[in-house]
Amino acid sequence: MKNSVTSAIRILMAIFLIEFFLSLPVANAQEVTVDGVGTNRDSAIKDARRIAVEQGIGTFLDSRTLVRNSMVELDEILTKSQGYVGNVTVLEEHASGGSYYVKARIVVQDRPSPELLQQVQAVIALNDPRIAIAVLREGQNTHENIIEAAMTERLVSLGFQHVVDVNVVAALQNARMLESLYDGKPISGIGSSYGADFIVLGKCNMSTNKISYPDFKGGYKTTNISTGHAEMTTKIIRLDTGDILETFTLEGQGAWNSGDRAEQETLKDMAGKAAKKVEEKFRTIAARSSGSVQITATARNYENLQKLADDLRNVPGVQNVFIREQSNGRAIIELDTNQSANNIINMLKKQTSLGIYADSITGNSAKIIVS
Repeated sequence: MKNSVTSAIRILMAIFLIEFFLSLPVANAQEVTVDGVGTNRDSAIKDARRIAVEQGIGTFLDSRTLVRNSMVELDEILTKSQGYVGNVTVLEEHASGGSYYVKARIVVQDRPSPELLQQVQAVIALNDPRIAIAVLREGQNTHENIIEAAMTERLVSLGFQHVVDVNVVAALQNARMLESLYDGKPISGIGSSYGADFIVLGKCNMSTNKISYPDFKGGYKTTNISTGHAEMTTKIIRLDTGDILETFTLEGQGAWNSGDRAEQETLKDMAGKAAKKVEEKFRTIAARSSGSVQITATARNYENLQKLADDLRNVPGVQNVFIREQSNGRAIIELDTNQSANNIINMLKKQTSLGIYADSITGNSAKIIVS
């Protein structure tokens, strides 16, 4: 009797679970027909894919996180994550006026996961910036590679595709320059010179000690076990302005039967905590970011700078243009936009009568010469 009751309960539970899972909403594929435009066929198709995603899952996203011609590879993020972009069939295509146009039928899924949405929003809100990571050992000319690697891996897993390795960028290998940067010395315009939009810059103190205990004779005995303790203070700095956007302080601990191994275990503990914290901080920065690009322009005269500002106001996707500084033929212009700096400069060149020479460009900044 008992076994029969137990079996009946199991059957009822199974039926309930089946009905429950069948009642859950499933991701629905839908076809949308959209137009895309770019500088060539590939970029026009990418534009069409982004627009298709916006139509398919646009109700789940803030309207400003997806904009036409965004240089962020939203389609790549989506396909890498869970394949929300499907087949693309080009229906029409032609070139005109230096641009390439396509009409395409695209299959997209209309119910992305919350995790994917958070990833897409964070990356797009910041224009998939170039992010450099450097953690210095206090009092030494060395980097904490374990901590740097952990933070780099976490940002890459979020979808940021341009995390700069400081070990291969000559200008960022200069520990003294990084020390000056950490100490808050003026760095206006550094982003254009050093090829990064943000730098995650930390300074780490590290110590190890052997464990001792009282020997009941008024003295102490020292064991072979060492403990490590580390403390790291980190700043996230926007390089084109020198603004400190976020700071955080962490502690790490570890123990082993050798001082060197105890230090490694301590740094591993710190690395895990730092990876979580840097993700949290970049999500925070992205959430409050209205999207901005800073352009440093040098021109022969005041009139050209004014025309440049006027022409920038007519670039698609630019909401506001502010001249922050202007003197001696040089201006710092800030744009309220979710477009990347590279995309803005490319579109500007097509519609202005001014000569535009790009000296250097990152995701959020550009240094140009106007003639």
